[in-house]
Amino acid sequence: MDYVTTTRFGRTTPAIFVVAMALSLPATGQERFSSPPAGIAFQPPSGWRSATLAEIQTNRERVRLSDPAWQAALARRSALPIAAFMKYEGSHVGLNPTVQVTLRQALAGTPTQILSQAIGQMRNAFPDLQIVSPIQPTQVSGLAAAHVRVSYALQTASGSRFDVVSRLWLVPRGSLMFLIGMSGSGSGLDECDDEFAAVLDSIEIQR
Repeated sequence: MDYVTTTRFGRTTPAIFVVAMALSLPATGQERFSSPPAGIAFQPPSGWRSATLAEIQTNRERVRLSDPAWQAALARRSALPIAAFMKYEGSHVGLNPTVQVTLRQALAGTPTQILSQAIGQMRNAFPDLQIVSPIQPTQVSGLAAAHVRVSYALQTASGSRFDVVSRLWLVPRGSLMFLIGMSGSGSGLDECDDEFAAVLDSIEIQR
């Protein structure tokens, strides 16, 4: 979910939350996802679809941010997730609920400190961003982590606008950290709170 390869976390944060407009692909999301090299496994929601890196990149180019510099970083200098699952197929019109996991180098500070800095920088890309649930310490797979829930408006190159609620977990593990993002609509069937809670409970991270 972060799209920029620099070491400044503030410049890499917007993409953590820009996950709701992804295309859906033919691979099934019903089998448990496992990445031994990354050391993480989880159970995607039944019937959800996995995404290829090419389609994720194409999808990013559809998003329009308010800051031109962040827009360029999103489209051209991006690190791709190790896993991405979407609720609907590509023919779906509208917001597509999404789960994404990115692995990157850890940064100095506690999980809540790093996430707080990230949220502050996110407002450059999403001026209307609101904190729905405040940043707080938590655990993911027994590891110390931080969690926040935010809302914002996501706009596309075609002029469509969608209200998004994103949940983010930042999970350091040694010299690396996982960024786990789950995004959906603010209400209705595509809010996906139950699905996202089940994914979170299923996550296993190797020490």
